[in-house]
Formats: sequence, C-alpha cells, structure tokens
Amino acid sequence: MSERRLAAIMFTDMVGYSALTQRDEELALELLDEHRRLLRPVFAAHGGRVIDMAGDGFLLEFASALAAVRGAIDAQRALEDRNAAAPPEHQILIRIGIHLGDVVFTEGDAYGDGVNIAARLEPVAEPGGICVSQQVYDQVAGKIDLPLESMGKPALKNIRTPVEVYRVVLASRPAAADPDPARSVPGEAPPAPAPAAKSIAVLPLANLSPDPENEYFSDGLTDDILAQLSKIRGLKVISRTSAMQYKRTAKNVREIGRELGVATILEGSVRKAGNTVRISVQLIDAATDEHLWADTYDRELADIFAIQSEVARRIADALQARASPEERARIDRRPTSSLEAYQAYLRGLFLWNQRTDASVNAGIEQFRRALALDPEYAPAHVGLAESYIVLGNFGTYRPAAIYPAARAASLRALEIDEALGDAHASLAQVKLSYDWDWAGAEQAFRRAIELRPGSANAHHWYALYLSAMGRSDEALGEIGRARELDPLSAAIGTNVAAILFSARRYDQALVAAREAVALHPEFRIAHVYLGTILLLTGAYADALAALQKADEPAPGTNVLTTAMLGYARARLGYREQAVQTAAGLADRYRRAYASPVWIAFLHQGLGDPAQTLAWLDRACRDRDGWLRLLGTSPFFDDIRDAPEYLRVLGTMGLAPGTPERQSS
Repeated sequence: MSERRLAAIMFTDMVGYSALTQRDEELALELLDEHRRLLRPVFAAHGGRVIDMAGDGFLLEFASALAAVRGAIDAQRALEDRNAAAPPEHQILIRIGIHLGDVVFTEGDAYGDGVNIAARLEPVAEPGGICVSQQVYDQVAGKIDLPLESMGKPALKNIRTPVEVYRVVLASRPAAADPDPARSVPGEAPPAPAPAAKSIAVLPLANLSPDPENEYFSDGLTDDILAQLSKIRGLKVISRTSAMQYKRTAKNVREIGRELGVATILEGSVRKAGNTVRISVQLIDAATDEHLWADTYDRELADIFAIQSEVARRIADALQARASPEERARIDRRPTSSLEAYQAYLRGLFLWNQRTDASVNAGIEQFRRALALDPEYAPAHVGLAESYIVLGNFGTYRPAAIYPAARAASLRALEIDEALGDAHASLAQVKLSYDWDWAGAEQAFRRAIELRPGSANAHHWYALYLSAMGRSDEALGEIGRARELDPLSAAIGTNVAAILFSARRYDQALVAAREAVALHPEFRIAHVYLGTILLLTGAYADALAALQKADEPAPGTNVLTTAMLGYARARLGYREQAVQTAAGLADRYRRAYASPVWIAFLHQGLGDPAQTLAWLDRACRDRDGWLRLLGTSPFFDDIRDAPEYLRVLGTMGLAPGTPERQSS
C-alpha cells in the first residue's frame, strides 16, 4: 500500500562522524546515541515523524514547511546549548536540509523528488547550519524571526532541475569548531531557546529513611507534590512516568532539563522515622544550575499535607504561575486526617504503579485498608477505581465484576470532593468502556482536564476516547499534549501508533510503533502494537517475531498477545496451532475470563467470520471493555457490513460504516 502526498521532508547528518568512528569508535557511538536522545523530542515537539534513522542522521516528515524549519532551528539551538558545556572533542554538529515536495510513502519508507532534493540540500549546509529549498522559502519567509539568505542555485548531485537554495542565518554567538577543516564555519549562531519559564519536573525524592521499605513513602510524596502542581493551569508539570525515569540517575540537572524541556527542576530527599519526617527540597534553574530556593522541613508526620501545600505554593510563586483562588483551595485541601490511611494509600499507589496483575490486586487491598480507616478519603476511592480499570484492560476479568465497582468508587470520590479531576477521569473511563455513554464520557474527560489541566493521563485517555469516536485529528492533538507533559511515557508513545493505526495511517503507525519499541524495549504492549500493525499490513512473519518478543516475559498469560500470536500463525499456515490457541482461549473464557473481542480477532485470522461474529456478540452481552474499539478499529473491516456486526454497533449506540481515513 502506497500513498503520494505533498510533505515537508528533513534530512540531518552528523558532521565528521565517519572520521571520528575511525579514531574512537566508542566515543562516536556514545555521541550518536546522545544526539538521537537529545533531538528526537525536539523534532516531536514540532510534529516531526521519524521515517528513518539510518547511519548518523534523521529522515523526518513534518506537517508543514514552517513546522520543519522551526524544528530545525530548535534542534540546532539545543545542540549549541549542549556544546557550550562540552570539550572540543565531544562537540556534536549537524547539517540540516529541508524541502517541500511530492513524496511517495510506502511500507514505512518515503521516496520521490521531495526526498531526493532534501537529501542533496543537507550537504550544502554548513556545520550547525540549515539549508532550505525555494519551495520551503516561499512558505516560511516572514514567518520566522531569522533571516533567510540566498545561496543561488548550486549544483545538487543527481538533481537535473536547478533549485534555488537558502540558508537560515543563525547569528548571535560563536559556533563550535568544525570537525571537518575542509569546510567553513559560520561565524555566529543563536542562543538556544529557553523552555517555558513556567515549567517544572519533580524528580523522585530520595529515600533517606533508616528503613529502605519506606521508598513507597518517598515515591508517594513525589506523586502528591506533582498532583498539587498539576492543578495550576499556568504551569507545565512533567508527569510521574517521565520523572521517575531519572530515579538514581547520574545525569545532571542541565541534561535532565534539556531532555524534558523544562526550565526548572525540583529535587530533594525524605527521611521518615517513626512519627517524624524531614523533607529537604530545592528548586533549581535547569539552564544555569542556580538554586532558586531551598528549604528543609522538620515536622511531625501529621504536618505532611501542610508541607505539600507550602511547597506547591512556593513553586508557583517562584515561577510566577499565579494560582486562582479555586486552585489554591484545591491545593490546600486536606484529604484525610488519618495518617495510617494516608500511608496505606501511598502503599497502594506504589503497588498500582507497577501495573502487574498481582501488584494491582495488592494495591486494591491497601486502598481498601485506607478506606476502612477513613471512608471519606476521596483519593483512596479514586485509587480503587483506577485499579479496577487497569484490571479491566488486562482482558482477564469479567467486566461485570470490574466496571460497576470502578463506577461506584469514582462516584463516591466525587460525592466527597466534586473538584477531584482524577475521579472524573476514572468515571469517564467507565462510561467509555462499560456504559457506552459516549456523550457522558466526553463531558467527564473535559471536566477532568478543566480541574487538573496538567494531568497527562487525562489528556492521554481523552485522546483514546476521541480515536474510538473516529475523531483522529483531534485525538492526535490531544495525545500530543499528553506527550508534552509525559515525554518519556511508553504507554503514550505506543498509543500514538494506536491512534494512527485506527485512522488507517498505517505507514505512520508503523514508524511510531517501531520508535516506541526502540525507546522502550521492555514495554510489552509496544511490541504487541508493532505486531498488530504488521499483521494487518500483511507482514505476518515480522508480526510473529514482534508478538513472540511481547510474549517472552510471561508466555501465554496475556490474552491480547496470545490471540495475536494465534492470528499470525493462522496466516502463516500453522492452522492447527492457531485452532488450539482459539480452543484454549475459549476454555479460559468459560473458566475465568478472556476478552471475547480478541478471541473474535483470532477467528478472523482463521477465516471464520461466523465464529468471529458469535464472539463479538458474546462480547456485547458481557459489555467487554475492548469493544469500545469496534466503531473505528481496522481489525474487523471485512465484516463491517454484516448484519450481526451492525446489530452490535446499534446496541452500543455507535454509527455503522467504515471510518474514512483521516487527513495527514
């Protein structure tokens, strides 16, 4: 399957990489890896889609020429900022070429004059420079704050038609030395653009308690401070998933600030002994490593909520992120008067975040314990709701035993505190996955984001709702906001691929899935989605390999992975194995539970539409959570017009018909 369209294409190349490889291969590979880690989020922030990373450069597609040029400028400035603190032998310089033209996209790759010209523009650029074609110039002239200077029509290798070439004049501070002395270096380059001043990452607070098991407490306190800050609309707060990846890191504050795109970092430590606690925190300017303020709180454990509120207020004041009276009231609200309940809640949160069947169930017991001690503890009710929702997504629990309990917990939390954004988000998930209350789900998601605008989870879940409703362009915008708040999240990165897949943008979905696997090889679901996309694009052998990788940690336990493996084996001719897999899942459904949606998909692979439709009907009667995909997912496109399929859609209140491919 191929597609031709107008696209802005960018080529980048590391200067002097080949020569450095010959001199010091280990250093060359280290700098190559650093260059990729540094630039990938910069390009992503401008909507850049990585097509290839062959060799020592990037090949990317952007939605517009303006987005590509802005991404290129930010990339060069990020490298200049990085090079300012690096010794000469560790400098990273790149050249960038950008062209707007006709491109053919097929099987995850790109071809055509649009690609060829961009590739030939890149070598014309100076180290640390950017060259663009006349077509790009026409789109961006007057729209960027830097001049563009004509370089005439230089000969471009294998390009017959002369192309007017322009360079972006990056002028303000001296550039680093050129590793390639045969080429000239521009005299000056601009300073790196500072991230938004009102942006912060809260690094995991170090556990200095005598008992190492108190790590649940230090992690929980980190979460609570994050939650408080994310209630302030004017503040960009990096989410837990990304921040936790710097636990016990050797990286310095400047590196972390660059990678997360924030201006400030909060770091510190917690020491808990008996009923006393010492919390030391310092707010640091990520660009200069300057301490903006620091404080140590030696208090009774009973003062823990007052400390959290004070830290949040001081950060808001320091960053001039004015909290409204309503936001301040939410920050100052004391969720419980029971310290035992609070500690049980933190233990539950610690276990829930591990996202395994056993850990989530253990977390549920801790949340119940917290509620036995204080039935009015609203966040503990939310913890219960979110735990049930995670169990529902595993596809191994009967929906009637999961979602009503999640709904009850969410509603109880809202009875206690209507302004609890996370409770609205949990309720929205139930309305989406079990109640099929599509309008009510959207209303609840919007309320969750209104109350906690800095919640990456709320934006992420709302994006998946929008995708299920066929509103893919909106979904991509919403998940883009989630990614800004949680740039290192494996789940968010993987669901970018899922949304593109549902929009039938298979080439882009495949690139996004491969990128998620490369960044998070330990994340099983990334391999599952890669395998799924490969299955439905006909690459069965590659799909089987990806799905086997997903299945490695705990073979046969994940219903989705098992069903996908069965589908792949059926399509590769191993029908007997696939039939046995289907029988095993059916037996599992009868004994305990296995999502009928994925059993139906396996029967698609076996070429048995009657069984496919029968299992979808069973999923409808069960109100299986995965059935929310039925309106837009490509899984069942070839039976979408069957009367039985339309009956299920009608029962769910979803409109029939194949969703049209969304615009790129």
